[in-house]
Amino acid sequence: MSSVSVRQSGGANIVSIPKAIVQMLGLDVGSKLDLTIKDNAIVLTPVKEEYSLEELLAGSPKENFKVTQEDREWLDAKPVGREV
Repeated sequence: MSSVSVRQSGGANIVSIPKAIVQMLGLDVGSKLDLTIKDNAIVLTPVKEEYSLEELLAGSPKENFKVTQEDREWLDAKPVGREV
């Protein structure tokens, strides 16, 4: 068990999560946590976010969407079996 202190940063009261715990839970800066109170204890639970294809593509560089010559050849190729 780790012990942490409540600190003030600007107008917020904050605590730091030890690096070993962050790594053990697979968290990163920006990870979301649900905060609940249970039996007079603070409980933080990682929120597993699922992204839609649109959300994932929105963060991709636009140059990755350009159709290359190889893509064009594949798109224009005639079927060779019963894949149609």
